[in-house]
Parts: sequence; structure tokens; C-alpha cells
Amino acid sequence: MATRPVSSTLQAWELGIRLRQARRDLGLTATSVAKSVGIAPSNFSAIEAGKRRITASKLTQLAEIYELTEAERDLLQTLRGNAEQRNWWHDYSELYSEEFLRFLGIEAGASGVRVWSPIAVPGLLQTSEYARATIRAGSPYIKPVDVGPRLETRLARQALLEDEPRLRMDVLLGEAALRQKVGGPALGRQLDRLIEVCSRADSTVDLHVVPFAADAHPLIGGPLTMLSFDNVLLPDLVWQETAITGNLIDKPQVIRECSASFDEVFESVALDTARSLELVQQIRSELGATS
Repeated sequence: MATRPVSSTLQAWELGIRLRQARRDLGLTATSVAKSVGIAPSNFSAIEAGKRRITASKLTQLAEIYELTEAERDLLQTLRGNAEQRNWWHDYSELYSEEFLRFLGIEAGASGVRVWSPIAVPGLLQTSEYARATIRAGSPYIKPVDVGPRLETRLARQALLEDEPRLRMDVLLGEAALRQKVGGPALGRQLDRLIEVCSRADSTVDLHVVPFAADAHPLIGGPLTMLSFDNVLLPDLVWQETAITGNLIDKPQVIRECSASFDEVFESVALDTARSLELVQQIRSELGATS
């Protein structure tokens, strides 16, 4: 089984967090430090947020100002070098916004995700047929020539469920996601895929379905994805997507509310794993052998 490559996005994020913490430990302002090393304040803030890279020489200057130990300096330079690496999603930079590319990089380094998807099967679990149908219908501004590369992107993400360490997924699906006939006959094969992935003895995907019979609950509304990391320095993030945009959210209060809402629905509103798979199998049977 393949090993998951290091995410340059996550390395840059960790580097920024460590730099910000070192600065705050000395009671220094971002503006004063940025001025002393000759970095524009906006760029300095982006470096601390992990959204902009820093040169080796500038990092050395910061290490001097922050009075870091040799071991700390070596760690930061290692993170900086890893952040310079090119990952697969960089090949698709002309297709997507900076925010979505950052999401891809952060997802690639996540240890776990919790996904609420009320009306569609999540991308990490889609078959190529189902994915192609959703991409084609996604926006009237998607060029036909871009469908193939977008499909490649979505399927490349699915290596997270195969490469070690494998991604852990808690998936909340609305019943509508199991019945919406995306791609026509493709839906049946998509349900087969869900059953197969979630029924494996070593599956890292736990599927709970919110049936139509469920009452109002805290997650009624649009989809969301919560990402968590094995690295204790990296806080949970929320990815919230609409029909045309997506945003990473790092506000602690929003994340706490999303997490509590997800847990309540996952544990108290949705069907458990066994009954969820039974419902998927029932709907698959209703579609018949031709799908």
C-alpha cells in the first residue's frame, strides 16, 4: 500500500504557526518584526497564516530575532524546505481558486474528516461516472475541456482512503443524496460503491444516513466538512461550500458549534451504521439491476 506524501500546504501552515508563537512569546508585534526583516506587513501576516512562503535567509533572520535554539532553527528550516515541495494539486492551479487549492492541500494532510452532505455523495466517495455528472452540472461556466482535469482532481483526492495513514471519515448523508438520480444509471453503481467501501472489514469510513422521516436538526441547510489533524499544533478547520464558492473557516467558536451540531446529528438523529447500510441497500434494490 502506498504512503501518503507530505503536504506542502500543511508544512507551510505549521511553519507559520510556530513563527507566530515564537513572536508572541517575546511580546513582539507583527508590524515591528516585519519591518526589522524587510518584509511587507501583509506578506508577513500571510507567512504566519501559512499562505505565503518565506526564503531561507529571511527565516534565518527571524530565528535570530526570536532567539531560537539550534534544534528549533533546524525544524523550521525543514518545514520551510517541505513547504517548497510541489504536490499533485499544484498541477491544477489554473482551474481553481487559491482557496480551493489550499483546501486540497489541507485535506491531503488531514487525519480525519467529518462530512455533512445533504443532497450529494461526497467527492471522496464518488465513482468516476457520478463525479463526471456532478462536474458537468456544477456550473454553466465550466468549459467542456475542463471536465476531464476536474474529474482527475476529484479522483486523485480519493487516494487518501487508500494510502497510509488512511483518512478517517465520519459521513452524514441526507437520504436525498441516495435518491437523487445523478447521472441516471450511474446512481446505482454509486450506491454499490458506498456499500462496498463502508462494508470492508478494515474500512475507515463510518456512514450514517439522516432519513426523510427525521425531524428538524441542527445541520439543516448546506453541506460542510470539518478537518482534523494528528499534529496538536494544527487546530480543526471547517470547509463550507456553496454552489459557486468555498471557504476555509478557522474561527474557534464557529468550529465548536459545527462540531457540536455534527455530533448531535451523527449520534442522535441519523440512523446508525448498520441501519444506514440497510437503507442504502434497500434504495439500491429499488433501482433494479439495470442501474
